[in-house]
Amino acid sequence: MHASQVPSRSGDATHADVIVVGGGLAGMTAAALVARAGRSIVVLEQAQHFGGRAATNVMEGVRFNLGAHALYAGGHACRLFNDLGVPFSGHFPSPGRPLVVSRRGAFRIPSGLRSLVCSSLLSVGEKMSLARLFTTIKRLNTRLLDHVSAQDWIERTAGRGNLALLLGALFRVSTYVADQERLSAGAALDQLRMALADNVLYLDGGWQTLIDGLRKVAADHGAECRTSVRARTVENLTSSVRIHLTDGTELCGGSVILAVPPDTACSLLGMTSDGPLREWLSHQEPVLAACLDIALSRLPRPGDRFALGLDLPTYFSVHSAAARLAADGTAVVHLMKYLRADADEPAAAIEAELEDLLDTVQPGWRPHVVAKRFLPKMTVAHALPRADEGGLAGRPKPSLAGWPNVFVAGDWVGPEGMLADAATASAEQAARCALAVFDDRHAHLIVASQREDVLDGSR
Repeated sequence: MHASQVPSRSGDATHADVIVVGGGLAGMTAAALVARAGRSIVVLEQAQHFGGRAATNVMEGVRFNLGAHALYAGGHACRLFNDLGVPFSGHFPSPGRPLVVSRRGAFRIPSGLRSLVCSSLLSVGEKMSLARLFTTIKRLNTRLLDHVSAQDWIERTAGRGNLALLLGALFRVSTYVADQERLSAGAALDQLRMALADNVLYLDGGWQTLIDGLRKVAADHGAECRTSVRARTVENLTSSVRIHLTDGTELCGGSVILAVPPDTACSLLGMTSDGPLREWLSHQEPVLAACLDIALSRLPRPGDRFALGLDLPTYFSVHSAAARLAADGTAVVHLMKYLRADADEPAAAIEAELEDLLDTVQPGWRPHVVAKRFLPKMTVAHALPRADEGGLAGRPKPSLAGWPNVFVAGDWVGPEGMLADAATASAEQAARCALAVFDDRHAHLIVASQREDVLDGSR
């Protein structure tokens, strides 16, 4: 380990080149990148364990992610994990006979030419329109649709029949967004196109394997990773930052990456209501979902392993059909209802609705429950890519105006991707910014030192 990688101690303060606040996916990605570049780094996580919303919990020997998680095989996160050497194994979903479920019954999802022709879900005209869409979606210039809502694009493309409902369901499953009146069509189509082109991966062992892998990369390169540490405020100095912790101690660093929710970032920085980030946050809505996670000793209908709600924003998938999450024979099932931030639904009613969906797809499941958990309001992402803000381009940049040593990262930051891809892409950009600050400062010191040498020589 190089000496510059080890955080130095002076009195009660610890100094590092970079401090990361937040030990979730974005924070651990940033930490791994900075540490690999040879800079000293300290990671602060307020919880007892690293992971945030990428944590995996074990119940009755079953590994449950916090709701249904899928890694886009063609996305930024997957490429970056491979570049960092983070070990993970994943497999494409194994949907069996995929269904769409509506108030009128269940239908097979047309997933290819044969199933499209045979489907009773769509009219002849709708089948032709869907076939055309599958052939043209690769060529769409989605940037021209960033300011168009997903709902407007669906109605222009498919009218208001079952094809429109099916496209809405496909947008929901690829973005997790229920509010398609505000969702940018450009962002939604990017997600759907990536899913159709490269599919997604369900991960063996759950998403905690990614967090553990990132932490190992960071630690192997000298990072100091601390849990149960809560930051209270961030003080931006002329050429450094000082982090004040709730236990009364302080940490000093050349720069800080705040891999935290946007409201937490504003609070840490003491931003007033008229600050740019606080102003942006005041009209944002998070992406939310209710999650029912269930392990069954057996599936009553082994062939029915995937279903989407057609006229209801619901989802069902057997993740253990593709990923190792429990002992052989145990089925790990995730159900979700995509929620609107402006709706207030009773948790008990949502849970009953998801159990009704499971009754439809897997009748007779109740005697086979091994473990069960209901999460009534999970934050999937902290900001909806809105059409009226230009989609992904409307999100804050990793660098904050007026805060030269402070950078932010997370699924709400930067113009690239959604979900984990946004978290990792912004973390990479924030890490580059932090490293650039260090390099610029180091270059100035070298120049200053050379000038001193010249002056000493002239004397």
